[in-house]
Amino acid sequence: MNRFKNYKTLKALIITLVAIAVAGVLSLGDNSVISSGFNFLTRGLFQLSAAATASIDSASSEDIRAENEKLKKENAELRSQLADYLAVKEENKKLWGYYGLKKENPSFEIKPANVIRRDANADFYSFTLDIGSALGVQAGNPVITENGLVGRVSRVDGATCVVSTVLSPETKASALDRQSGDAGIISGNATLCDQNRTAMSKISEDNKIKEDDLIVTAGTGGVYPDGLIVGKVVELGFNSYDASRYAVVEPYEDIKSITSAAVITDFSGKGEVRK
Repeated sequence: MNRFKNYKTLKALIITLVAIAVAGVLSLGDNSVISSGFNFLTRGLFQLSAAATASIDSASSEDIRAENEKLKKENAELRSQLADYLAVKEENKKLWGYYGLKKENPSFEIKPANVIRRDANADFYSFTLDIGSALGVQAGNPVITENGLVGRVSRVDGATCVVSTVLSPETKASALDRQSGDAGIISGNATLCDQNRTAMSKISEDNKIKEDDLIVTAGTGGVYPDGLIVGKVVELGFNSYDASRYAVVEPYEDIKSITSAAVITDFSGKGEVRK
């Protein structure tokens, strides 16, 4: 940029000299000898000015283009670094969430993983994680995110596992309303699935469940630890088919767009059925 400024200064100086020379010629009137001399001088200055201007413009354009290319490259690098930073920041946030859960529940064995596949034709938005039996994952293990329970492992091989989500009827979990203490069973259905909702059924007729109540796992079946967040109550309903009550529960996680999760491979009370 300094070179560009220097070129502009030189250009202005030459133009100034030409202007002075022209003014001098005009002031001499009809003195043909001196006028001819000035004409010769001004022609030279004009030619010099034109050549310098062309050179300056050419050099300036090249410098500007080079500077623009440099800035574009630097901007691209900065955007890439920002994207990497945001990805790492998001990953760290999730890991800290799991760390906090582990700190509150020392018996938990938590294995973070990434979603590597989704089957567009899969019912209830099941997905595949990049960890398997080689890391201790077993069918039936609970699957969570930092926002709560999202499903359970339904199939597993050495390196991967398939997760049935809480939106699926296959995923059943004993649950409690944290505020009222009412108990029920979490189980998904096709009607609620596309709304990212599941249902808590088998609740008592005189239940005191209210909208916005927090639903958590009860931990009585030995499949899920107690206290895992499932979601919040968004609606209460009555099933005329079997005259039962149910609550519609919305998970705090958007099940359809999960990109990473964690498998709880062990916890205190695993496999123990309790009242």
